[in-house]
Amino acid sequence: MNTAPRHQTVRLGFLWRAAGAPIGCVLALAMGVVLADSGDAGRMGAVPALLLSSAAVLGVALPVPYGFWLRADDHGLTLVRAFVPRRYRWRDIQGLTMDAGQDADSGAHRLVLLLRLTPAPRRTARGARDAHLNGPVLGILGTTRDGLPRGTEPRRLAELFDLLRRHGVPLDDRRYADLVLTAHGYPALAHTAPGASPSARPAARPDAA
Repeated sequence: MNTAPRHQTVRLGFLWRAAGAPIGCVLALAMGVVLADSGDAGRMGAVPALLLSSAAVLGVALPVPYGFWLRADDHGLTLVRAFVPRRYRWRDIQGLTMDAGQDADSGAHRLVLLLRLTPAPRRTARGARDAHLNGPVLGILGTTRDGLPRGTEPRRLAELFDLLRRHGVPLDDRRYADLVLTAHGYPALAHTAPGASPSARPAARPDAA
């Protein structure tokens, strides 16, 4: 009997910790301009004005990680980014693209996780070559030069990989995924039969819901 929960949620905040910082900085800059124009900055003093701007950055940045999560159910996935939900049916999900490379600006090695969707029927021949990039980005991870985990990645990443593979979603980089899964006590991808039905898959870990 299948004991896996009908709904399983994985929080992706660890992938988006810095997502709120740019917004917070813009807000702090705007606040600084308003304070300077109104003369309040002079009356408050430099230190209180700086503390107020810093509070604006933190006030926006800190809640952001809680607004990124992925929920699976019988019909598909709900991806919430910055508290905005998007729904994807299982039949439209082709896999998880795990694109390893270097950041163009910093040169840092990274892995981009992208939910690969079925290309739209009107996609042109040129666009078809980029079909593997059709879908929402789940997050970006730093890697070693060889495209491997830099250490023990967060448990939530293993939960994400486990959630997807339980629903038959192929993970492109099996080597990377296996290192993350086994580091947190999950079986490697080889133990998941390709195309297995949800009822044939092992029960979800109690602490992964």
